[in-house]
Formats: sequence, structure tokens, C-alpha cells
Amino acid sequence: MNTARGIALGLLLITVSCSGERSASRSADEAASAKRPPQRIVSLIPSATEIIVALGAAERLVARSDYDVDPALAHLPSVGPGLSPNLEQLTVLQPDLVIAWPDNPSRSLIGRLSDLGVEIYTPQVQTLADIKGTARELGRILGVEPAAESLVTSVEAELEALRTAVAGRERPAVFYVVWYDPPTTTGAGTYIHELIEIAGGRNVFEDAPGLWPRVSLEEVVRRQPDVLLLSQTEENPIDIELLSSAVGWRELGAVRDGKVVPVDANLFNRPGPRVAEAARRLAQLLHPAAFPDPRAR
Repeated sequence: MNTARGIALGLLLITVSCSGERSASRSADEAASAKRPPQRIVSLIPSATEIIVALGAAERLVARSDYDVDPALAHLPSVGPGLSPNLEQLTVLQPDLVIAWPDNPSRSLIGRLSDLGVEIYTPQVQTLADIKGTARELGRILGVEPAAESLVTSVEAELEALRTAVAGRERPAVFYVVWYDPPTTTGAGTYIHELIEIAGGRNVFEDAPGLWPRVSLEEVVRRQPDVLLLSQTEENPIDIELLSSAVGWRELGAVRDGKVVPVDANLFNRPGPRVAEAARRLAQLLHPAAFPDPRAR
């Protein structure tokens, strides 16, 4: 269970630990003003890595993190976890740009990289606006602005099409389970909350304080969500049958009615270029009648 938790939560909760912080590293505009766009990039943020790939610049990546699972990147060396990479290995690679999580007082990664003279970009990736802004900033930094604008336009169009497809339909109450012990979910102000709304659902904890709040099982039972979305990875699935017999969880009508749906953490827990795909899967799950053509699923 601990291993499963580490992998599933690692994809998202590193974002949680950095939420609301700002970095003193150079801005995207400063990075983009360099004479030559960076050619040797290490991205410690999986969603940013996916954006770089989507922009057609994968060949500039010289390393990956432990959480980058794209087979197309398997040949790259891993520098370890995104929050605590192997600095010695990283510097040996001589990157001209490192994309890293915003720093916090418990560690000094940004400062140590800056001391080594490494160019750093620290994007914010909490909301859909952040995702689009990061894509555009990376487009400027890498010198591929048209590709970035095309990506953003495509995501916006797909999300708008989904809004239209589910418009006017009853909105089921959704409990997005980032982790179940203790129950951790998504509040308002996050891209997952936005995806739930776009897909025609209602986040049952939209009023919870914080972006990624821990909630009590008693409160979950009191609110009785219609659907539970259980974030997990294929490598470490959560035993839904075991969950359905657990104290508290078995008191949920959605659990008794079999409305506990596992979702791929590698897709849903990554605020990157595949958010429209995540939203579409969610909309199809909540409103299958809105998508009668199986080729659209």
C-alpha cells in the first residue's frame, strides 16, 4: 500500500507541496531572451515534460524524472524524483535549462542549481490558465511559439466542445479521491475541479478550504457523492472490493451501487497537454448518453 501511495500521490502531491509559492529564479521572458534557445533541457515536472514533447521539442530533453512514464522517453537517464533529484548526475549532463518545482523552505534545490549557474524555469501549474500560460511560456523559451499557440488553441477548442456536449444535463456530485487514507481530494481553484465542471459534474468538495484538502470520512458520508473517481496507476491499482468493505467507505451509496471508477493518475493527475483527454474521459463517464458515437470515446 505504501508503494502504491508513493507512486500515485507522487504524480500530484508534489504540486500540492509547492502550491501558492513563487520562485526567485529567472522569468520565462529572461530565459527566452538568451541568444540561443536551450538545447539541453532537464524537466523535473512531468506535465512540463509532456508539454515539451507536445511542442515537438523532445529531442532537446537530456534526462527525465522517475515519474516520466512515456515510453518515448525511456531511453533518457533518470535524475530521480522531481523534488529531490540527483544534483551530481544532473550537473554532469550540463543542461542549459532545468524546469523545476517552485522551492520551499524545507529544501534548497533552486538555490543550489542557481549557484551552479544553471538556468531555471519554475512554472505554476495549478489551474487550466496556468497550464495554458506554461505552454505559451515554454513556447517562447524554446523558440516554438506557433506550436505552443496551436497546442493551446486545440485544448481550448476541445474543452469548449465538451462544455457544449454536456450543457443542460443534470450534474452528478463527484468525489475525486486523490488518496483514500486519509481521504484527500480536490478543492476549488485546481485544474481537476475545473475539469469536473467542464465534464458536467459537480465537485462535492468545491467549498473545502485549500486546493488539495484532506477530508474526514464522516463528511464524505454526510455529503453522499454520486460518483467516486479513484486516482491510481495501472502498476499499483487500489483494491476496490477491499475499499467497499472498509468502515466508512461502505456507508457510501456510490460504493454500494458500484459507482467507484478508477482513473489513471498518469493522465488525470498531470496538469499538462492531455487535460482535454482527461476531461473527455470524465464527460463520457458522467454523461455517456451525450457521446453515442463509440468512435468519439
